[in-house]
Amino acid sequence: MADETKTVVTERAAMTTDKQLNSVTVVSMPPWKIVLVRATRVYLMTLVGLLTVTGTPLGASVGLSLAAPDFFSWLVTCASVSVAPAVISLIQNAAELLAKLDATNPTLRA
Repeated sequence: MADETKTVVTERAAMTTDKQLNSVTVVSMPPWKIVLVRATRVYLMTLVGLLTVTGTPLGASVGLSLAAPDFFSWLVTCASVSVAPAVISLIQNAAELLAKLDATNPTLRA
């Protein structure tokens, strides 16, 4: 017997039949985990992007060249540069969560 395919959705108003509702899997994460996952994703995407640029002709045109012995030093440099976008993402997503908390709990306002 084959496993039933499950679909993850956030909200879909058009789901009206029991068959459609039974195929929905609810995945819930605490807000702080969502913020950390998003910041980690931004960090890794920036790191991969910077490492990619160092090995392309675009990187060579601005004086960057990625040789095998220099890879570790470039990795450390790109890893340290990637921290800033991740921190900005962390702050932005935390602000969004605080805005949602403010909207859903007006009694918490000063």
